[in-house]
Amino acid sequence: MNSKTFLLIFKNKAKLEKMIEQNVSYEKILRQSQKLDRYLIEAIKQKSGTED
Repeated sequence: MNSKTFLLIFKNKAKLEKMIEQNVSYEKILRQSQKLDRYLIEAIKQKSGTED
C-alpha cells in the first residue's frame, strides 16, 4: 500500500467515525462508508499486486 492510499484511508476512516459520533444522516454515512470501502479495496489490490 502506498502512502497516498494509506493517508486516504486514514483520513476517510476518521471522517466516518466523526460522522457516526455526530449522528449524521444515514445517507451521508453510507456514502462515506462506500468511499472508504473503495480505498480499502484499492489497498488490497496494491498489496496483492493486481492493480487495474
